[in-house]
Amino acid sequence: MKKALLLTLLLFAQPVTAYDRIASLNLCLDQVLLNWVAPEKIASVTWLSANEHYRSAPLPQHVQLNRGQAEELLRLQPDLILVGQYGAQRAARRLRDLGMNVVSIPDAYSLAQLLEQLGALESTLGQLPPLQRQKRQLEELLARPVPTDKASALILSANNITYGGGMLEHQLLERAGFDNLAAARGIEQLGRVSLEEVIAMRPDLLVFYGGEQDFAVAHLAARHPVLKNYIDSGRTYTLPAELGFCPALVVADVLQQLTDKRTTIFEKR
Repeated sequence: MKKALLLTLLLFAQPVTAYDRIASLNLCLDQVLLNWVAPEKIASVTWLSANEHYRSAPLPQHVQLNRGQAEELLRLQPDLILVGQYGAQRAARRLRDLGMNVVSIPDAYSLAQLLEQLGALESTLGQLPPLQRQKRQLEELLARPVPTDKASALILSANNITYGGGMLEHQLLERAGFDNLAAARGIEQLGRVSLEEVIAMRPDLLVFYGGEQDFAVAHLAARHPVLKNYIDSGRTYTLPAELGFCPALVVADVLQQLTDKRTTIFEKR
């Protein structure tokens, strides 16, 4: 009896997908496979995933890199090919015409679209515990009412770039209970702010965005004592790089962490 129960638990703990050879024609879908699918089931990902700037998980040696050409995947004979909503459409059409199993996963640029994307991935790939956890957590977070008592936040990236309205990053701040000071100043999409403007706006939370190679937080601390105080007091948060090229991997975690940051800010007031 105990052995049977243990076997059942082990089966549910392992990623389960009906496909044995999966390929991707999309950078984000590459990362979904590399992070959430058993390595032996991955046949090919795009050449972009060989770049450490984009890759968020190890690249197994047996996985072939493709440049979005139908002929490359025909040789590999995968039983599932994932493609994004817009990229590599010519290759996707040719592969479908040749009888290959090509599934288009919708792109996502908002929280609502990310929930749809996670649902499409779950329907296609099956019972993958990390995917299911991310989807369930996002559903729970989006079902909660948006806090009415807001803290303020400002995103600061390389070259003093900030993120205003109409961006996923803005949505995340709003849902977590923050007023995005860039959007409040009328910035749509991307804008630029000086460090002096950042200090004058006095956000409750300073949100950093960018990898260490492009945007070293330690350099900011040396540039102004007020910024150093933000860092030393814990009134900062760093958005993960994955949010920029495959937010499905981290969106629920980011929203939860930002929500927790807002709670901590109010507790310290």
